[in-house]
Amino acid sequence: MKLVCYDPHARRSDLAEAVAPFPQVVFERPSTLDELAASLAGAQALVTSNRAYEAAAAAVIREKGTELRWIQFTTSGLDKAIGLGLPPGVVVTNAAGLRAFSVAEHALFLMLSLVRQARFAEQGQRDNHWVRDAITPRMDNLAGKHLLIIGAGAIGQEIARKAKAFDMQVTGLSRSSASLANFDAIRPRAEIGACIASADIVVMAASYEAQTHQMLSRPLIGAMKPTAFFINIGRGGLVDEDALVEALQKGSIAGAGLDVTHTEPLPKSHALYELPNVILTPHVAGAGSSGTGAGMGRILADNLRLWLKGEPLQKIVIERTP
Repeated sequence: MKLVCYDPHARRSDLAEAVAPFPQVVFERPSTLDELAASLAGAQALVTSNRAYEAAAAAVIREKGTELRWIQFTTSGLDKAIGLGLPPGVVVTNAAGLRAFSVAEHALFLMLSLVRQARFAEQGQRDNHWVRDAITPRMDNLAGKHLLIIGAGAIGQEIARKAKAFDMQVTGLSRSSASLANFDAIRPRAEIGACIASADIVVMAASYEAQTHQMLSRPLIGAMKPTAFFINIGRGGLVDEDALVEALQKGSIAGAGLDVTHTEPLPKSHALYELPNVILTPHVAGAGSSGTGAGMGRILADNLRLWLKGEPLQKIVIERTP
């Protein structure tokens, strides 16, 4: 069996180490598109990421990966890859939950940055100006705040666990009504309007798909409290971004912490860069070197072992592409 790993953005040794115990597997790691095209000849499996699956790479994978039967993504999201097109007939698995702890940390960072007026404090530091009297009246705390987490998957659950340490009241919005640890309540998506209207902080942690496109719509943004904050660590397409910008400009909501946007990279002229009530980070919530739980090498090794035995894989996102 031949397995190809293509992810020019990542520098890691765990994938090669994961494959090493399987002498029957030929492992190749191309770093350019030309090398990828050559490596895909005779390859049954591909390891890549949503970020690496750019248009040019997608074209090469579809054209040259005619023998591919399995693609393992090192990311939990693969919306870009699906949009650009996957080869037919492949099983697709992802790394759901792998970096949930990191994304949850980032969500808390964005919340704290907003309520503790971090942007204004930083500007005071840049200006050599002691801004205590200016920012103190606008500062707030997370303790006692009602947090609504839209999406109660691995990331949403980890955000809830961390939020309880800050003494927050946590509601989850989920497809399932089953109770979950660290949530004071779980509500169905049909109740999103009522939940948003009562929340002090709304965190978007849902998966992006056709059914969730702009699920935070203009009317729902309009239903938020004027004192409420919005956090997005999911995908930009989950939100009506134009409506969000208008609400932030008018002060209809207090602010937003955004790690993702509809267009990435965000154009230099975009209003989000200039809005004083926005904390903006460049899709880095999952970044970091440390972690908890099984790493990507473990996920790959476990799935490779199952594949070689002919058994069902873990973390399947697509059973077979059409």
